[in-house]
Amino acid sequence: MASKVLLVTGTTSGMGRTIALDAAAAGYTVVATGRDEQRMAELAKEAKARQVELDIRFLEITDHPAVYALIGAVARIHGHLDAVVSQAGGIFALGTAEQITMDGFRFVLETNFFGNLAVIKAALPHLRASKGRLIVTTSANGLVGAPYNDAYAASKFALEGAVESLAPVVARYGVRTTIVEPGPVATEVMAPRRFEKLLLHDAVENSPYPEPWDFLSRVIGNTGGVQAVEEVGPQILDLLARDNPPLRFQTAQWARDFVAPKLSADLDGKKVYEASEAYIGLAG
Repeated sequence: MASKVLLVTGTTSGMGRTIALDAAAAGYTVVATGRDEQRMAELAKEAKARQVELDIRFLEITDHPAVYALIGAVARIHGHLDAVVSQAGGIFALGTAEQITMDGFRFVLETNFFGNLAVIKAALPHLRASKGRLIVTTSANGLVGAPYNDAYAASKFALEGAVESLAPVVARYGVRTTIVEPGPVATEVMAPRRFEKLLLHDAVENSPYPEPWDFLSRVIGNTGGVQAVEEVGPQILDLLARDNPPLRFQTAQWARDFVAPKLSADLDGKKVYEASEAYIGLAG
């Protein structure tokens, strides 16, 4: 039997890189995409060292025509597309709504929301054909906002709403969907460095706010909740293998505790999903 074809976005580093390598080791035919050619070359070397094969492709998810072209090409070349892990994105701009420019908000939304939405839209015809799997990474901050994450949380809230609305509809055509909601993960995004503010932040005269990264790094350091990135790959593989995967999945106890005040009665999204199914049923 031919191996299942899995496309993973955002594999230049962090979770995407780990997911791609672990899936290839598990026997998937993995199409690994990213927008940094140097890092993708490094990924190729790492795959060789681990003795796994990756089909590595350059992709900038904000280039929507390129997204459609690449996913169409993948389906033609491999004959089918069985699963997509859409998880490219980043924080990009820390601060309050007062500090982040309107262009900064648009930049974050363009990548984290519209970029992932383009991947989902391009992939769905192929996933319907294969009755495949769609996994979309948002964040615990896609459910619960956090100080100085105004733009990031907005983009992830938007993605959560779109995918939550989509999931019960495409399930009727054989596509099972899971929203993955990590807390802090030990990737370079969590490195103790100052975020670049070029074109993303306004100068706030006599700003009363602390430097955002200094504040957040202290909070993260005090939670003890940073998850090892190596834990994520096996979790995604488990979700891909489940016959009935949950609508939502938090990757660590910290994330479950963080979103529990809002979702305490429905951490895996089953009740929301069932309510949506009933809503669809009203149409006959």
